[in-house]
Amino acid sequence: MRKITGQDHENLPRGVVTARKCDCCGHHEIGITTQDGEYIQLKPGMLIQVLEEINYKRQIK
Repeated sequence: MRKITGQDHENLPRGVVTARKCDCCGHHEIGITTQDGEYIQLKPGMLIQVLEEINYKRQIK
């Protein structure tokens, strides 16, 4: 799992928000899965930017 630091602004990851079980204790966590398949756990205080909103109700029709 990659750690993002303040110096990484030029290389910020892009991906899809996903949920999974923690490898250590089995609790559910939320993060971002990048195009390369890398999972980056989201933690309180992290700054994120939403680039696209998917409307699931519209897709069901």
